[in-house]
Amino acid sequence: NYPDRKTGYRMGLYKSTVDAMFVPYLIPQDNGLRTDNRYVRLTTADGIGMEFSSTEPFNFNCYNYTTENLSKAKYTYNLVKADGVTFNFDYQTTGVGCTAIGVLDKYQTIPQAIQFTSSIKPFKIKK
Repeated sequence: NYPDRKTGYRMGLYKSTVDAMFVPYLIPQDNGLRTDNRYVRLTTADGIGMEFSSTEPFNFNCYNYTTENLSKAKYTYNLVKADGVTFNFDYQTTGVGCTAIGVLDKYQTIPQAIQFTSSIKPFKIKK
């Protein structure tokens, strides 16, 4: 979801895969944004992972393609899965708006200095 589209989503704990979060738009582009997060954990099948958290709610998305590949691909069949994942950790993101009125002012991200604390912690789930 995006800042101007999130009223239809509930806050909660969710579990997904990177593949399931991918949105195959007709023209490949940034996708799968999750807003207002307190933390996110990325784990391997072995339970080894990284936890990203922040003192302020943050946005993230994650996909199996490089940003360059996603930006240059004309069609989804041009996408080539990377060896790893691309994880984007964003303090703010501009809304998507609509064709008729664009993005409302309150959902636009204006370049400015910000300060917040984030952390990255490795972990392993014990089995």
